[in-house]
Amino acid sequence: MHIPARVVRAYRASIKVKMYELEAEGLTPPEPGQFVMLWVPRVGEIPLSVADYREGVVKLAIARRGKVTTYIHEKIEEGDRVYLRGPYGKGFTLPKASSEFLIIGGGTGSAPLYYLAKTGVARGAVCDALLGFETEKHLLLIDEFKEICRNLYIVTENGGAGARGLPTDYLADILAKHRYETVYTCGPEMLLLGVLKECGAAGVRVEASLERLMRCGIGVCGACVLDPLGLRVCRDGPVFSSEVLKKISDLGRWWRDFDGRKIRLE
Repeated sequence: MHIPARVVRAYRASIKVKMYELEAEGLTPPEPGQFVMLWVPRVGEIPLSVADYREGVVKLAIARRGKVTTYIHEKIEEGDRVYLRGPYGKGFTLPKASSEFLIIGGGTGSAPLYYLAKTGVARGAVCDALLGFETEKHLLLIDEFKEICRNLYIVTENGGAGARGLPTDYLADILAKHRYETVYTCGPEMLLLGVLKECGAAGVRVEASLERLMRCGIGVCGACVLDPLGLRVCRDGPVFSSEVLKKISDLGRWWRDFDGRKIRLE
């Protein structure tokens, strides 16, 4: 069932991303890591991770990619109405009070990790963040992360902001300096594979949020199935533990299109 949601704030957050704050009375408060389905009548429906939530207002980071997101960027403004259903999926295991945890975000994958970081810090945990972006123009939620993180490490591929390279280039050194209970990550699957490798060598548990094409969002259509376990990202995830991720042969190798056909990741 869709719930009407009014856009109370819309603003550009980076060269590719616009933030939308939606007032959705009656929406069940989402857990960090869960997602909602956003429907624009006569245009289409897309899954979106939750970047923040408070007092009935859900914050969504929307990157311009396809038909629906392009329409939202160009046509949806403050005061307009869209529709939500959800939240769906299994979210992150919340950090324990007094524990230390690290979040590793790649691009727009940093958005759902902000909601987790904010929630974890509110519970009394200590958060460090390692965030990677293509260029300085792609930076996302940096000021918000600065407010809640003990250490914030920024990496860009061109070195335009922070260090040059990829987050995994610096991960081993960071892990050697701290004792994290869990590392949480979200972003491109090659990043997730690198995080799993480094954290596995350091003996640190990982939880990763996967992004896959979704049609129904409730585990019926099979568009987001992961081989060989048959896990559905929308229902069994989108967050999976390192123990499960190690068994997924599709990770970083195969993707499914809207018809369920496998496509090799470049």
